[in-house]
Amino acid sequence: MSAAELISSRRRELGLSQGQLAELTATSRERINTYERGHVSPRTDTLARVMQAMQVDLAAIPAMTFEERRSIALSTAVAEKLRSDPTKVIAKARENIASMRLVGRHEQPWVDVWESLLDLGPGPVGSLLTSADQFARDLRQSSPFAGVLTEDERRRAVSGLRR
Repeated sequence: MSAAELISSRRRELGLSQGQLAELTATSRERINTYERGHVSPRTDTLARVMQAMQVDLAAIPAMTFEERRSIALSTAVAEKLRSDPTKVIAKARENIASMRLVGRHEQPWVDVWESLLDLGPGPVGSLLTSADQFARDLRQSSPFAGVLTEDERRRAVSGLRR
């Protein structure tokens, strides 16, 4: 979504006129109009100020790499299996955690987190598996769900991904 679309749609959502938004942001109605029409793009700090006046915080979220998109696609397929057969999927994850504990100390903090999450049940685990936030991205790097998907399911999960 462009800055013009973002400003215009949020302003309309709030029922504000361009003049009212201009007043809230200490700028002119004409300037708001040029932003909304895409004739001028506001600087990042200006866009943040305009959006903050409309109760929206801007955040920079790093774009996902191919590997992260692949990870979330595979994890989404695992989450689907988790919904359909939670007992079997969680049992496999617990089995993998036991093996991971034997591997080495570098994995231990994530293994502890996964073990605690599994104790919460399939709902929170499924949410984390499909989340794009940074914590979930990091946690998926030490996923205990190896062997949950068949090779065919893995291929289908990543079939539409492009580098």
